[in-house]
Amino acid sequence: MKTILAYIHPILQVLVLVIAFAALRLGLALKKYRGRSGVFHNQHEIITRHMQLGYITVAALSGGYLLGLISMPWLRGRAPFGSAHFFFATMALILFLGGAYTGWRMKHGTKRFSDVRDIHGFLAYLAVFVSLGAGVMGFILLP
Repeated sequence: MKTILAYIHPILQVLVLVIAFAALRLGLALKKYRGRSGVFHNQHEIITRHMQLGYITVAALSGGYLLGLISMPWLRGRAPFGSAHFFFATMALILFLGGAYTGWRMKHGTKRFSDVRDIHGFLAYLAVFVSLGAGVMGFILLP
């Protein structure tokens, strides 16, 4: 039974990464049309969907992070803080939280919107790729 439970965290985190890629794809669509005159036909819908997927990603990733911390000592009998997977997962979570904060700042208005928008995009790209690396590093921790 513990072997089956040990796969819940990785499966959930893979699903979260799929959602993160969907949010990233929508963000790239918004970036593609930035600076062009006028508003493209479904810009508001794309922004709304991008924010929804971002909220889901950050919430589910945070929950999965906590699930990973709990599952290491309980299901695997190992210290949760002693692996490269933990280090890079923590880095990815911090980057995602930073991306969420900058996205929140854009939603609620800021004087330096273009700077915050650029930082948001940078943090989001970096967070997705660091989380992919953390996922690969987690393979050695599977039972």
